[in-house]
Amino acid sequence: MTKENPQDLAARMRFRLRLAGGLLLVLFLAVALRAIQLQAFDGERLARMGERQHLQEWIVQPERGTIFGRHGDALAISIEAQSVYVRPRRLKVTGKVVADVARALDMKRGEVRRRMTASEPFVWLKRQVTPREAQRVRRLKIEGIGFYHEPKRYYPQGRLAGQALGVVGRDAQGLEGVERSYDRYIRGETSSWVVERDALGRRMLVAGLDELKLQPGPDVHLTLDTALQHLAEKHLEAAVKRYRAKGGTVVMADPYTGTILALASYPFFDPNQYQTQERSRWRIRAVTDTYEPGSVFKAVLAAAALEDGVVGQEDLIFCEYGKYVYGGRTIHDFKEYGWLSFAKVLQLSSNIGVTKVADKLGKERYHRYIRRFGFGEKTGIDLLGEVKGTVRPYQQWYKVDLAAASFGQSIGATPLQMVMAFSAIANGGLLMRPYLVDRVVGEDGRVLFRNKPEMLRRVVSRETARKVVDILKGVVAEGGTGSRAALAGFETAGKTGTSQKADRVKGGYSKKRVASFAGFVPADEPRFVLLTLVDEPTVQVYGGLVAAPLFQRIAGPALHALGQKPDRRLLEAPSSAGKVGVVRVSRAGTRRGKAGSGGPNLVGMSMRQAVDEARKLRLSVVLRGHGYVAAQRMDRGGRRLVLTLKE
Repeated sequence: MTKENPQDLAARMRFRLRLAGGLLLVLFLAVALRAIQLQAFDGERLARMGERQHLQEWIVQPERGTIFGRHGDALAISIEAQSVYVRPRRLKVTGKVVADVARALDMKRGEVRRRMTASEPFVWLKRQVTPREAQRVRRLKIEGIGFYHEPKRYYPQGRLAGQALGVVGRDAQGLEGVERSYDRYIRGETSSWVVERDALGRRMLVAGLDELKLQPGPDVHLTLDTALQHLAEKHLEAAVKRYRAKGGTVVMADPYTGTILALASYPFFDPNQYQTQERSRWRIRAVTDTYEPGSVFKAVLAAAALEDGVVGQEDLIFCEYGKYVYGGRTIHDFKEYGWLSFAKVLQLSSNIGVTKVADKLGKERYHRYIRRFGFGEKTGIDLLGEVKGTVRPYQQWYKVDLAAASFGQSIGATPLQMVMAFSAIANGGLLMRPYLVDRVVGEDGRVLFRNKPEMLRRVVSRETARKVVDILKGVVAEGGTGSRAALAGFETAGKTGTSQKADRVKGGYSKKRVASFAGFVPADEPRFVLLTLVDEPTVQVYGGLVAAPLFQRIAGPALHALGQKPDRRLLEAPSSAGKVGVVRVSRAGTRRGKAGSGGPNLVGMSMRQAVDEARKLRLSVVLRGHGYVAAQRMDRGGRRLVLTLKE
């Protein structure tokens, strides 16, 4: 074997060293270039990838603020609830696991399996479970199923004022009512933290739990009086069931400030069980639904006519004995009335009487007052979803439309609009903006928002409002259509209404009715205005028989709850209110006239002169015809003087 030349060996070694050095240099340069690339060009992208793998943004919802009633009782609070989630990639799905979880959470097996086998790394199984459901799942001890604690809305009074309060969704957003309208306050500010995750994806709070302390949302204080709200709901439910009605609404407001004291709609709504109840129950019908108010609206006509001086309280109107052709249509009264004073027209709710007054007023002037009273526009209440109602331009009115509008047909109004119109009459002629939230208060006690009474405009003079109040007292007094709303020891003013509902299929009006009563008490210095409305009653259908008694049942205890004491004078002496234009007393001392018919001689006098003379002599009279007194006689009972008038 030939021995290798040392020089060749040395040369070969030098070559290998140079080759290895070159390779190392190339590798070093490659690493250096890669490092430069990663640092200089891909650094930000890789840093973001690392953050996504090891850091996570955690969105945390704060507790919603508490909603309080007028006197500080909690109506909506936040409590801690548990939600169940699943990590599909860590879970071994078997038929038994699916069945056990479905049984524990009261879910369908198919839905549980679909969520357990989802491609996402995190899936909710069920949000805001009950304590019993959470306990059942924990007992299963299944790897890959966990719990998340989050705030849940709870309404400690149940269905009380349910529609007004509204409801909160599972992601802490307000969906209806005050919860929705004031969501920007109640919800507070959502916060987020970047937290580290370990190899198993578990969150690690480096700074500890102190960093998770969130300031709860501000508290909201309502104008609602829970005692009055309870009264309203209790008696509304009883009335709807008693008269086998479809539903009903009650609204109570302070006429001087516009604050809402009670707001109820039946069927009721329990926000604790909102997922199992029809969406139609969520609505605050007093602001979202319209109806044709019927004869309640005659109070608006009375205010307009008296304000413009087209009629006086004691002016006599011939009511055609119950049948009157106007604008090509026949107007009917419930009874056959002859001559009535304007006050009596309202007391007895004569459609013919108000039609004749509306004709004198004219459609343009009447339309102007309708709009001034707030119909056809939003009241401005601090709730979302309010509608304007319907008031067609007067240029589109036919003659019969003027008649219909005089007794509350062809007008689409919300119950709240009707309450605010009556508030304007009750407070001396001022239209106020209603509101349901008094103030919003932060955790530090600082008032962040406050509603204040706001006058929108004057609609009629104080004198006119006073006259309308006097007329409305007669409606509730003996002989008036609203006598069943009367309260012992209190003067009450109000108006009944019985309106037909439009038939949207056949056109015209159906046999379905809306019975309502709007009033206030005490009449001269009212504590509240109250509207009671019963939708589609079947046992009785008239406002005086259905809604007026409901007003009485609510208003009486409400006055007691407010500390309003009855007037002893009214309790001790029978009221003569309501006997407008007719006073029945002894005729002793009256003179016998030449006509030999008994009583004074009124022949030849004008109608107004005859009525004035009869009043002075404390006589009850019946008028027949128009013009001047042509003849007079006593009726068969000898109690009333019958006057025949001719042009």
